[in-house]
Amino acid sequence: MKLMNTKVQLVLLAILLMVTMVGGYAIGAKIERDSSSKSIKELLSARDILYTEVKSAKTQSTSLEKALKDLSDKNTELLDLVAQLQDRPEKVRFVTVTETVIGPSEPTIIMAEPPAEHTFMLQDSLAVARFAYDPEAEFPYSFETYELTFRNSVVLSEKSASGLLQIASSKNPDVFIEVPIDSFDVRTIDELRLFEPNIGVGLTISAGEEPDLLGSVFVSFFHPHKNIDVLGFRIAVSGQAAQLGVDLAGYNIATHVPVLTDLWTHVGIGIDLNAKPSGHLSLGTKF
Repeated sequence: MKLMNTKVQLVLLAILLMVTMVGGYAIGAKIERDSSSKSIKELLSARDILYTEVKSAKTQSTSLEKALKDLSDKNTELLDLVAQLQDRPEKVRFVTVTETVIGPSEPTIIMAEPPAEHTFMLQDSLAVARFAYDPEAEFPYSFETYELTFRNSVVLSEKSASGLLQIASSKNPDVFIEVPIDSFDVRTIDELRLFEPNIGVGLTISAGEEPDLLGSVFVSFFHPHKNIDVLGFRIAVSGQAAQLGVDLAGYNIATHVPVLTDLWTHVGIGIDLNAKPSGHLSLGTKF
C-alpha cells in the first residue's frame, strides 16, 4: 500500500511539473506575443487611414489542386503560373486572384460637331486618351493614347487578406488613383492527407488501478485537420509496466503557443500485460 502511495505521489508530481513547464512557457510566450501585438497596435493607431478602396477577404484553406481549379478560367490558367515559379518550391502557400472592372466615366458621347478637344476618361478621372480638332492645321485631327500603370498591393495573413488596386495615367504619372476591387479571392494551401501514418514520441499518464507515468511511442493515422488526429496506436513503457493503447483523438496545442509548432496531446485507452484497462493522457511530438 505504501509503494502504491509513493507511485501515486510520483505521478502527481510529474503531472504538476509537466503542467508547470507548459503553463510557464505559455504564459511567457503570451506576454511576449502581447508585447509584440501592443507595439504593432501602437504603430497602426498612430497612422491616419489613407485609402478608402481597400478590399478585404477571409483566406480559405484548401488543397492546391482545388484552388487552381476553382480560381482558373479560360483567360487565366493558374497552373501555368505555378509551373513557371523559378525556385520550384515544394509547397505553394497562397493563391490569390483579383478581378476589377473599370468602366468609362461617360460611356456614350453624342455631338453634332467634333469638339476642339476631348479627353476620354475612365472612372475616377483616369485619363486614357485624348482627341483634338484644329480646322486650321494641315492635319486637323489628332489622337493620343496614354499609358496606364497598375499597382496591385496585397497583404496576406493566415486568416485574412487585404488588397489595394491603384492606377496612374501617363497624363499625370505621379498621381495614383484608387480603384475598387470587385472580386478578391485568397486560398491558403494545405496539402494534409486524410490518411497518413505519423510517428511520434511522448509521455503518457496512465489512470487505472495503479496510476503510472510512462514513456511512449505512437502512430496516428487519420487527420481531418492539420491540428487534429483521430485514431492511433501507442506503446507505453515504464520501469514497472508496459501497455498497449489506442489514441482516440489528438490535438496540436502548439497552435496556441508561439515558437512551438508541434506539441500534441492525445486521449485514449490502454491495457497492460495483465489485461487491466486504464485511461491514457499523453503529451508528445511527431518526427
